[in-house]
Amino acid sequence: MAIALGLLALPTLAGARLAPLSGNARWIALAAALELMSVLGFVVVFKLVFCARQSWRRGLSAALRGLGASTALPAGGLIGPAIGAYSTRSTGPSLARIARSAIAFVVLTNAPSLAILAAVGLAMRVGLLSGPRDAVLTLLPGGLALAVLAAGSLIGMRPGSSSASSCRSPGRFVRVFVGTLSSLRDGVSEARALVLGGNWKLLGALGYYAFDNAVLWAAFHAYGPTPGLGVVAMGYLVGSLGAALPIPAGIGAVEGGLIGGLVLYGVPAASAAAAVLLYRGASLLIAVPLGALGWAPQPLAKLRLLPGRFRRLTPMHARSNASRGDRRARPVIVSSSALHP
Repeated sequence: MAIALGLLALPTLAGARLAPLSGNARWIALAAALELMSVLGFVVVFKLVFCARQSWRRGLSAALRGLGASTALPAGGLIGPAIGAYSTRSTGPSLARIARSAIAFVVLTNAPSLAILAAVGLAMRVGLLSGPRDAVLTLLPGGLALAVLAAGSLIGMRPGSSSASSCRSPGRFVRVFVGTLSSLRDGVSEARALVLGGNWKLLGALGYYAFDNAVLWAAFHAYGPTPGLGVVAMGYLVGSLGAALPIPAGIGAVEGGLIGGLVLYGVPAASAAAAVLLYRGASLLIAVPLGALGWAPQPLAKLRLLPGRFRRLTPMHARSNASRGDRRARPVIVSSSALHP
């Protein structure tokens, strides 16, 4: 929380040129609303992948836990959703199933950004969107994104390979390697099956990316001149590679990657830094408390049951006292009847 508030305050403390106060507040409020919409997209696609047979209430709690873990933990993009799903394991899937679904979740939530990276890169190259037209900044990242999407499709359609058991005495490294490839193939296949299923909750994956990118766009409006949508999209997508570093909450790595990516596409360093710090502050200030809230419904539900339990205990206590009084009175009755046969 303190880190998020500090990121929000840094642009102002550094003397960044601000829009008028009303405009600044309006755009910051819009950024917060867009981040909430991104969280909603995360919840919807999480429900599809991990909690398809559970209620929305249970799925929401698990999704918020996964969101908090994804935001705060190193390499949280993969292990965060798995933690959220594991928190419902008492009535949920096995660990192997969770690992497979976590890979599917990563594929579904990253596929929209890769597709948009390829489309925006091509559009900038041919002049449909404003920004640099250098092939290294447009065609290269777009081509790499298409290559990743194509490789994922091939992995998902690839027939099962020979397992480690086909070897007479496979070593530990071989077993781990083969098991990892098998989990990756199964996860991509699950993601592909979900896409072919055409469930409306797949829109959550697109919303999770698009609204989060829009937060950065709103942050530029709050703190100064706004670059073109293509530049914001490319800088966001290329700079987000910093999130892959195993650093808690991505502090430093994500900010540096985004600022560097935006500067690479022609955004002034001061404007990029101010917008990125606002974007990161809003993201952390919303995602982390919601993640903590995800663990609250179970204790709160138990607290709501306490009045009913007290009401049920009170008559039981009275009946137990009455029964003890009856038991104490019985010897007196027996002794008096013995005196008068």
